[in-house]
Amino acid sequence: MTGPVPHGTPSGYVRCKCRCDLCREAEVQRQREWRQRHRDGKVRHRTDHPSCVPVRVRGVVYPSISAAAYALNVTPSSIAGQLARRGAADGAGLGGHAPRRRPQPVNSRRCVIHGREFPSIAAAAREIGVNYSHFFREVKRGLSDQYSQYLLLKMMQADAGRQGRAA
Repeated sequence: MTGPVPHGTPSGYVRCKCRCDLCREAEVQRQREWRQRHRDGKVRHRTDHPSCVPVRVRGVVYPSISAAAYALNVTPSSIAGQLARRGAADGAGLGGHAPRRRPQPVNSRRCVIHGREFPSIAAAAREIGVNYSHFFREVKRGLSDQYSQYLLLKMMQADAGRQGRAA
């Protein structure tokens, strides 16, 4: 960089890499103004730019990723990320994530309680609604009659609760 640094301007901060208080404050002010214009909807989406590509989200074609992001109230990187990962941005702006499916651990031990089979001891404890550590200890030792009856009661309660929610 030759020539004097234009202190107190955003170009002093961005182009000349000056980090003095004047240049830093000018850059912060520029960002504040841009965010306000963005909130007011005055930011122009450069649809005529050569690197600008139309994008389709749920059947609606937008002239650019930034225009789609503005219309759906999400960030442009959210849409770009979905396009990169999935090849489509149909999930943009819907909110929330799809529930993650837990893969079954490779070292899980199948467990049968009162004729009902579970993929693992942890899954059985979760579904029945009992404490895992106590349940694991009981299964390891061998179920006592008293704990077996307790599990039967808890299984019946869990089934009744599931039927009540389904009805």
